[in-house]
Amino acid sequence: MALDLPGFWWCAHCSRSACSSWGGRGWGLGAGAGPRDRPVDPRVAPVSCVSKFPTHAWSQARSDNSATSLSPSVAYVALPTDSDYTMQEFALRYFRKPQTLPAQTSGDAEKATASLVQYSKAPIQESLISFSDEDTNRQAVESFQALMQFMGDQSKPRGKNELDLLYGLLKLCQEKEDLRDEVYCQAIKQVTGHPRPKLCARGWRFLSLLTGCVPPSNTLMPYVTKFLQDWGPHQELAQSSQEHLQRTVKYGGRRRLPSPGEMQAFLKGQVVHLVLIHLPGGVDYKTNIRTFTVAAEVLEELCRQMGITDPQEVQEFALFLIKGDGELVRPLWPQEYLNSVLGGLDVSLHSRRLGWETRLHFDNPTYISTHYGQVLRDYLQGKLGLSPQEDARLARLAALQQLSRSTEEPPSEQDLLAYVPRQQQWQQQWQMNVATVKSLMGRELRQLQGCSPQEAQISFIKAVSELPLFGYTVYLVLRVSNPALPSPGLLGLNRQHLVLMDPGSQELCCSIALRDLQRLHLLSPLEAEGSPGLELNYGSADNPQTIWFELPQAQELKHTITFLLDGNPPSS
Repeated sequence: MALDLPGFWWCAHCSRSACSSWGGRGWGLGAGAGPRDRPVDPRVAPVSCVSKFPTHAWSQARSDNSATSLSPSVAYVALPTDSDYTMQEFALRYFRKPQTLPAQTSGDAEKATASLVQYSKAPIQESLISFSDEDTNRQAVESFQALMQFMGDQSKPRGKNELDLLYGLLKLCQEKEDLRDEVYCQAIKQVTGHPRPKLCARGWRFLSLLTGCVPPSNTLMPYVTKFLQDWGPHQELAQSSQEHLQRTVKYGGRRRLPSPGEMQAFLKGQVVHLVLIHLPGGVDYKTNIRTFTVAAEVLEELCRQMGITDPQEVQEFALFLIKGDGELVRPLWPQEYLNSVLGGLDVSLHSRRLGWETRLHFDNPTYISTHYGQVLRDYLQGKLGLSPQEDARLARLAALQQLSRSTEEPPSEQDLLAYVPRQQQWQQQWQMNVATVKSLMGRELRQLQGCSPQEAQISFIKAVSELPLFGYTVYLVLRVSNPALPSPGLLGLNRQHLVLMDPGSQELCCSIALRDLQRLHLLSPLEAEGSPGLELNYGSADNPQTIWFELPQAQELKHTITFLLDGNPPSS
C-alpha cells in the first residue's frame, strides 16, 4: 500500500544574528513542520527581468522580514531589510577600480557604480574581482564568456552544447574555490537588467544551480543573500536560489553534479519527481524530491508523519540505499543529496529504526504500524532471541499477531507456524510443541477478546521488547576468529555496542563498545563460495584487540557501524 499525505508550507523569521549560522552542519532540526520547497515552474511563473536593480530595495521588502517558504530543515538566513549589503557596495570594495570613476560627477559616479553589477552585452577583458594571479584572471574571463554563451548572448563554440558549457562552469567552481565569488558576481551581473527575459531566465537557472552546488565565500555571502532576498518578490528563481543556497550552507552543496538527463530536466523547469520509500511491513511511502533534496529532509518528513517531533528520536531512524538484490546496502548520511545516489532502476530506498534509546510512544497510527512491521520482521526471522521452550511467550505473541490481522477466522495450525520464528540454519535444536502452543494460543485469544488490531500491535511490540536482542540490528555470523565464541552466532549492533549472542543458550558472549573501535577492514571470502568478513581493531594502544566476523552482510555491517559512529568513522 502507499501513503499519500498532503504537504503544507511554513515561513521562518530570523534576525541578523542568524548570520552566525553560515557554515553550520548537521541535522539542525527545527520545531516547524512542512515538506520541502515548492516547485518553480516557468510555465506558470514567468521570469521578470526589470530594466535595472531596484534602487531602494528595502522599501519593497516585506515589512515583517519573513522568509520565503522552504523546508524546516533548512536553516534560513535572513538579513534585516535596513542592512547595506548591496552588490554595488561589494563591487566598490572588491572589484577592480575603473580608471575614470573618481573624476566623474556624483550622478555619473552613481551610474558607473551601478553598471559594475548590471548586464553587459560585451565580454569582460579582465576579471571583475581583482586577482594577482594571471592564470586565475584568464579563467575568469573565459568563465564570463562561457556564461554569455550558455545564456545565449554569444554563439556557442563549435563542438559544444549548453550542457558542456554548464558543466564546465560548475566544475570550475567546484575545483577552483578562489573563482567561486567571481562566477557568482558574473551571474548576478548578467541577470541584473538583462533586456531579454528569455535569456535572463537562463542566467537565473544557472544561478539556481550554482547556489545548490557551491557556496560563495563568507565575505560575499551576505551580499548574495541580500541580492536574492531583494529579487524574491519579483523572481521565483531568486526564491529557489535562496533556498538552494541555504541547503548548501547547511549540507555542503551537491558535490556530484546532476546527470545530463537531470540537468536537461532542470533547465526545462522539471525539478520535481516522485520516489518511493519502503517502510517495514510492506508499506510504501510516496514523496516528491527535488534537485537538491537531502536525506535528512525526507527522513524528517517521514518522522513527522509518524508524529515524531523530538530531534533526538529522529536521529534514531535512517534511510537505507539498497542496490539490486542486496549487493550494496548502506545507510545514507543526512547530508547526502538523494538525486546523486538514486541513479539506476535497480536502486531503492528503505527506512528503518536503528536506535531505540528514546522511550516508545504509541500515539500515532503510522508510528504503531511502522514499528510493528519492523519488530515483527525481526522476530519472525529469529533475530531477537527466543527459546522454543518458552511455550507461553510463543503462544501470546502468536495470539497478538492473529488479532492484529483483524480476522474473525480461528487460527489454523498453518497460521500458528507462520506466527512463530522460522527455524534457521543455526537452530538445530529448535523443537516446539505445536499442540501445547496452539492450546495456549487459544486461551490467550479468549483472554484478549475485544482487543483491537492496533492494541494488539502495541502489546506485541511491548512483549517483544523484553527479548534479549530487542533494540539491536541483528546479523547472522557464520564464523568468528576466536574459537571460544559461538559459531554461528547472532551479532547485535546498536549505537553503543556490538554484542555476540549464542542462539542456543541465549547467552551474550562478547561485547565491544563502538567508541573503542579504531579500524574496520573488509575481508575477502576465505572460500570461493564463502561469505566476506569484517575485521575490527579495537581497544587502547596499551591493549590492542583484533577480531573478525564472517557474514554475508559484512559490507552492510561496516557501513552501518561507520554511520552509527556519527561522523567520526574509523580509518578504512
